[in-house]
Amino acid sequence: MAIIKELASSYGIKPSYHRITNISLNAMDKEAIICVGSYVSKETRDSGCDPIDSIDIIVPKEDYESFLVCDVFKAGYRWLKENVVGLEDGLDD
Repeated sequence: MAIIKELASSYGIKPSYHRITNISLNAMDKEAIICVGSYVSKETRDSGCDPIDSIDIIVPKEDYESFLVCDVFKAGYRWLKENVVGLEDGLDD
């Protein structure tokens, strides 16, 4: 799973393949953190390259429960597309 959408990066390179590499759930604090790795392209990801950028996104506490009702990664991708500016019209891979 991934989201395909060309975005700007802090390195001046425009990655187009964004993949959740980790989701951390903290039940005590009702906190979810999504780690997204961005690659130049699907081909670079498939060839084993490391992401050119990685970011941790803290999910608001009021959205925590949405990660408990289905596959956590599906919930993560859905949340990213609904809440991160620029990803709302990205293609699913």
